[in-house]
Amino acid sequence: MAGVTQPKVSRVDPLRLTEWARTGRIRIPHFQRSYVWDASDAERLFDSILRGYPIGNLLMWRKPAPAADITVGELQIAAPEQSDALWVVDGQQRLTTLIGALTASEETVDRRFRIFFDLQAEKFISAPHSQRPRDYWLPVWVAQDNRRLIAWERDRPWLTERQYDLCDTVGTAIRTYEIPMYEIEGDDEKALTEIFDRMNTFGKSLKRSEIFRALHSGPLDVQPSDLDALRERITALDFGTFTEQTLMQSVMAVRGGKVDRDFRNEFTSEEDRRKAFAETEKALRIAIGYLREFAGIPHLRLLPYALFVPVLTRYAALFGAPEGRAAELLRRWIWRGSVVGAAPQGNTVALRRNASAVYDDPTASATRLLEILPPGGERWSPDLTQTALNRAQAKINVLGLLSAGPVLLVGVRGQDGAHYPAGTRLDRTRLLNEMLDNGSSPLQTILWGDRTIPGKLVHPAVERNLGEVLWEQMDDKTLRSHCLDAQSVNALMMEEDPAEFIFHRSELTAATISRHVQNMALWGFPDGPEPESWFDEVWGDNNAA
Repeated sequence: MAGVTQPKVSRVDPLRLTEWARTGRIRIPHFQRSYVWDASDAERLFDSILRGYPIGNLLMWRKPAPAADITVGELQIAAPEQSDALWVVDGQQRLTTLIGALTASEETVDRRFRIFFDLQAEKFISAPHSQRPRDYWLPVWVAQDNRRLIAWERDRPWLTERQYDLCDTVGTAIRTYEIPMYEIEGDDEKALTEIFDRMNTFGKSLKRSEIFRALHSGPLDVQPSDLDALRERITALDFGTFTEQTLMQSVMAVRGGKVDRDFRNEFTSEEDRRKAFAETEKALRIAIGYLREFAGIPHLRLLPYALFVPVLTRYAALFGAPEGRAAELLRRWIWRGSVVGAAPQGNTVALRRNASAVYDDPTASATRLLEILPPGGERWSPDLTQTALNRAQAKINVLGLLSAGPVLLVGVRGQDGAHYPAGTRLDRTRLLNEMLDNGSSPLQTILWGDRTIPGKLVHPAVERNLGEVLWEQMDDKTLRSHCLDAQSVNALMMEEDPAEFIFHRSELTAATISRHVQNMALWGFPDGPEPESWFDEVWGDNNAA
């Protein structure tokens, strides 16, 4: 066996890496752990580039690569065969972030690649696809190209001299920043792994076992071509783990026809299979972004009905990301369906009916979905006895409590070692997803013996009694974030009156949950196209006549 040659050491700038990615030279092996960084990691990476701080080294393995359809970030290309491809051994998170952000556009869905430099706050920020960028947010994909940057600045003559200077500084930093790269050619895996062990890494380091799997991942295919690979890539979005059935239904929904047909005989060729899974992955990413950012569902375990996923995936495949009136109507469909039951005739029948309603036009499709729902939601009220997340009503309860913006009552350390101080909003941490990923309940008891929503808080598990912590703080803002007030805490701790506490907090929690559901479902509001659009159509027809 030939030995590893002495590593070639060079320095490479982000634009060169992006060029290599566009031409298919950079290949990311099929790691068990896929892209795991969050938006704050991406912001910190670009901040380090701006400041000239080191972000660690890249370790690349130079070896041939076959022609393949590959994805890096949201960049998808048909890569030709390469005799000197660079397989990423260490640096996947940094490379994916850089390439994903620098090849992004206004259409990019994943928040981790939608990175801007806020010229007023003078810092890097990320923004979801549903949020319209402010006019003073400089996209990094614009800043990296000098001609595009000049055009962007020309469209904003109101920028101050300092802001013009900041634009140039950001652009120059991205174009000229140099990253040390170790390039190895050979097949001595023991030596390669030893080099990996001795290198410093930046961010969330890989384990040696993951490197071993990377080096032994068969053909190193980077596109999902089966349900397991698709699930792995979608799980990396930090939205939870999808079942094989949901993914299979999503593939079928994207391809059209009956979503419950036989999956085994679906594909005519391997190329047909790869194309189907690539289209489904792209649509799933859009659907997840919509659920998280617009429908207010932060995690799969809090999604009341699984059938929403394949139907939204079909919608995304046909029309792209939901926008405008259609996005609003889809949110009503999700929340009304969650309340009244989206599958009254059973999941298979309901999935078939809902998926077949999505065609032709985005707004008309959303309107048809609403028309399928059973009536009666206007009379709905929360069932506060439901706390187990295998029930749709319990998920609605938890989402309602989350709408109040609960804060940490004590400092908590996450699984990644990050420390979150008391007063931090739970939805601005990874803690909620950590609990849900682990199968834990996000509800913690504050009144022992009571199993209803009034006796629980949305909060990570801590060693201290949360009721005592509340009594010590008695801060109005903190209490309101947990649907509490001074009267309820007094009944809980001082008066030791459980019945009074449950009665009073039942009112507070029910009001919060009901208000949140109504804000999302909008019962009583007209559905269908915007009234103004309908008027324009009628006026236009009459005028033409």
